Amino acid sequence: MPTTAVSAPSTRPRRWLRLGLLGLAALGALLALAVWLGLDPWLRRTLEKQVTKQTHGQYRLTISSLQTRLLPRAAHLRGLDLRPTAAALADTLPRLHLRLARLDLSGVGLLALLRGQTVPLDSLVLDSLQLRVEALARRPAPHPGPPLYQRLPVRLGYAALRRASGSFGPAGAPVGALAGADAVAHDVLFTPAGAADSARLGFAAAWQATLRGATGQLGGHRLGAQQVYFSSQERVFRLDSLRIAPPAPGQGKPGAVRVAMAMPHLVVRGLRAATWQHQHRLVANSARLTGPRLTFRPPAQAPPPLWQLLKPLTKRTDLGRLIIDDGYLAVAGLRHRPVARHVFAVARAIRVDSAAGQPGAKRIVYARAWKGHTGRLTAVFDAPVYPTSAEQLVVDTDAHLLRINNFSVWPVMTAAQLNVHKGYQLSQLTIRLGVLRAQGFDFYTLSDRSQVHIARLVLDRSWMLVGSDARGPLNPHISIMTPEALRKLKAVVDVRQVDVRNGTIATRYRSSSTPLVGTFNLTRFNATLHNFSNDPRRQSFQHPLTGTATAYLQDRCRMELHLSAPMLDPQGRHRLWGSFGAAPFSILNPMTQPTRLIAFKSGDVQRIHFVLNVNRQRATGQVWAEYTGLKFDLLGYKKGEVKKTLWSRVKSGLVNGLVIRDSNPRPSGRLVVGDMEVKRDLRSAAITVWRQGLIRGVLHSAGVPSPLAQKLSQKADQGPLPGHK
Repeated sequence: MPTTAVSAPSTRPRRWLRLGLLGLAALGALLALAVWLGLDPWLRRTLEKQVTKQTHGQYRLTISSLQTRLLPRAAHLRGLDLRPTAAALADTLPRLHLRLARLDLSGVGLLALLRGQTVPLDSLVLDSLQLRVEALARRPAPHPGPPLYQRLPVRLGYAALRRASGSFGPAGAPVGALAGADAVAHDVLFTPAGAADSARLGFAAAWQATLRGATGQLGGHRLGAQQVYFSSQERVFRLDSLRIAPPAPGQGKPGAVRVAMAMPHLVVRGLRAATWQHQHRLVANSARLTGPRLTFRPPAQAPPPLWQLLKPLTKRTDLGRLIIDDGYLAVAGLRHRPVARHVFAVARAIRVDSAAGQPGAKRIVYARAWKGHTGRLTAVFDAPVYPTSAEQLVVDTDAHLLRINNFSVWPVMTAAQLNVHKGYQLSQLTIRLGVLRAQGFDFYTLSDRSQVHIARLVLDRSWMLVGSDARGPLNPHISIMTPEALRKLKAVVDVRQVDVRNGTIATRYRSSSTPLVGTFNLTRFNATLHNFSNDPRRQSFQHPLTGTATAYLQDRCRMELHLSAPMLDPQGRHRLWGSFGAAPFSILNPMTQPTRLIAFKSGDVQRIHFVLNVNRQRATGQVWAEYTGLKFDLLGYKKGEVKKTLWSRVKSGLVNGLVIRDSNPRPSGRLVVGDMEVKRDLRSAAITVWRQGLIRGVLHSAGVPSPLAQKLSQKADQGPLPGHK
């Protein structure tokens, strides 16, 4: 049949074709299997040999297994171990030991690899890495080649490091360690273009990393952090449980700074890490320190400015806002031992570089503005004599305001103990101040040039107790409580106005003749000073310090004082004038009777007016005292009590009858003017010569002859130190 004869021969070639194709496929599969079976061992041996070759036999790499998969273009390595060999290491190589449990590659661009092009990789995952670096290379290689990203450019979609740990330093005594770490990178362009891309950090478009249990040593200090977290996409950096311990006694560089610090949390937001890498400039929106506790001992020599210390890390730092939340700061190694508790502060627009530290930069400790408050502040002055504290400090540089609430200074020694401690007489001070408020405070000038410029300083509800004991030699040192002492200050102090409101000054005095203590108080003390300044542009003879004060002696006699003092006059010239209102003389008895054995038996003051001119040699002036019925009782001291004796009665009669004018003006109407001339002792405060001049003038106007009045007013009260004979 024609049809059958034609179709039979045509089917045979097709059958043979199928059989041939199947045979070729089988042969190809056999060849691929042969290549496959030999590829993995060959790759493993090649990698191990390359490491030995590239390190000149100084390192050895072993790989437990290597498995490649051609269709998914993947490779899986297990049990990698890189360690130094017995051969001596050159100083151009670090000394390290690396162990890696797993390395997984997927999506390898084989064609691009064969062509020498940028190799695309879908992912690279490293799992369970242990790295121990015993020493870094001490110098670069003699013939360095091009960077790896130029020799082997790669574009990697995803990279991850899981469960990593490591240490740095000699085996058995590392100086740094990391308990655990995880990191992820996205879109890694490991090429010259990726290195130059200012939007990338470490070649990657995005990074996220977590470090746990980081410890280390720096300058003898021991550092540790529970966890460090970083995300370039979130632009955040977080540090948890930072700890810094100072060197042990006898360790560390002598005279170097010593720091002890604990900080539960540090969060930096808006961090531009890529800018830091490419421009060497650290930029962030904000940094918040939560609960930092810092105690540091300053170095023996002043350190360089902050921008120089940070220069190896960054040439410039810009921080939009720094927030300190409940901080603690203590300075050790100083006699004052200052401590600030519960510090809450916000600094705005911080810039740290050489330009920001220059005068005229309008910055306060590198910031445009500071605002904050503290809890209790403590310090010790003239250690250990005067512990000092304040309940709160408030600062607002935008408002040019500084306020201190409930300031206190109290002595730990009695007046007698203080004399023994110093070896001479020294007044004992106790001070309480309700509010100290500085308005119009120029913080910029303080930061730039360490100068104090204040528009108005207010001291509200002040109370001061001055205790003195006459047992001991007189103070051998020149007093600093004088108007001219301000000119010796190295720093410029310029306060336009000082106001003291509702103050009290109490005095307690024990003479050398009796163990009894005399008391005298000034209450309702209010004062205003203008031009309190040692700035030559402000202070002169034409523009001296001026002041007015009012107070009540023993809360009964109103007094008013006026002062004019050119603070820069080397001769210490100044003028004091004032008046006292009506009061009985007997208000002075609480002081004069136990300490001078003199009592005012009777007498009333109608008015006292005086003018006193002072320089460094003497004080001169006149006093106009109007009084009536003045009588004295001269007393004796026996067996623990002050009382009249026969001899004291005789002396009292003689003084009252022959010496003292009982009234002024005299019956004739003539007002006797008292002479106030006294010699000035520069070892005493200015208020001492004021008091001496006033006493001398009143005594003279009361009839006491000038030589005797001067002797009585300037009599030095001193005796053996307590416990000495």
